[in-house]
Amino acid sequence: MILGKEADPKLRMMRRQMVRVVMIVVITFGLLSVLIVSRYADSRFAGSYFLGALLGVVNGAVGFVTIEKFIDKSTLVFLKGVFLGMGIRLALLFGVFIFLFEVIHVSISGMVYGLIVFYFTMTVLEVVFLNKRIALKKPTRENK
Repeated sequence: MILGKEADPKLRMMRRQMVRVVMIVVITFGLLSVLIVSRYADSRFAGSYFLGALLGVVNGAVGFVTIEKFIDKSTLVFLKGVFLGMGIRLALLFGVFIFLFEVIHVSISGMVYGLIVFYFTMTVLEVVFLNKRIALKKPTRENK
């Protein structure tokens, strides 16, 4: 469980901090996007931009859950889980992207811009989370 009670206090605190950081970053980027996109783009582009942004955020959230699900497994299982999860997320993202473009007729440029901004932002946050999570997993001198 992501914020479960079974985790040690340091892990729970780190998870809560990461959730706060992710929320602050997504809200900040979202507000900046609203200011910029509403000023310089038409409504079709703006709607497509925010659909792409939503895809990027959902993709990142699934990445956080995947990391948390596999982090305490063996290294091989962790790598398989994370890389398989990345492949599945990429395939689903591509499928949703094609559906939205072909069926809903969203602006491809708006969707790509929104997806790029939020996809890479969430990827950076995933890497930060992974590094912090691994640091908590490593044995310290007191734990040996």
